[in-house]
Amino acid sequence: NIRNVYAIGDVIDGPMLAHKAEDEGIICVEGMVGGVPHINYDCVPSVIYTHPEVAWVGKSEEAIKAEGVPYKVGTFPMAANSRSKTNNDTDGVAKVIAHKETDRLLGVHLVCSVVSCSVMLINLISSS
Repeated sequence: NIRNVYAIGDVIDGPMLAHKAEDEGIICVEGMVGGVPHINYDCVPSVIYTHPEVAWVGKSEEAIKAEGVPYKVGTFPMAANSRSKTNNDTDGVAKVIAHKETDRLLGVHLVCSVVSCSVMLINLISSS
């Protein structure tokens, strides 16, 4: 840390994602003007643009288990998804991890041909 030197995005730790840098830019300015900045990196979605695409937001099941948090898991095969069937591209799965008692979303993991838009929507839902 250097007084009056601020950094965001690719020059600090974490994934190199534009939407992560955008959130960091907001909290950076909040800090410059005397606010108390905070960012929850568990709410920053990640996407790997491959085929199929891989996207996630929140924690992995392994991380939640290691923390000792009570949780439950739900999965949904893309073979049962109408869009996937229409596109004849049914490989993949959606996995949702929620707190066992409160149902609070802890992590969502998606693998299918077009998940990058879905993970942004899930991020909005989980952060509200």
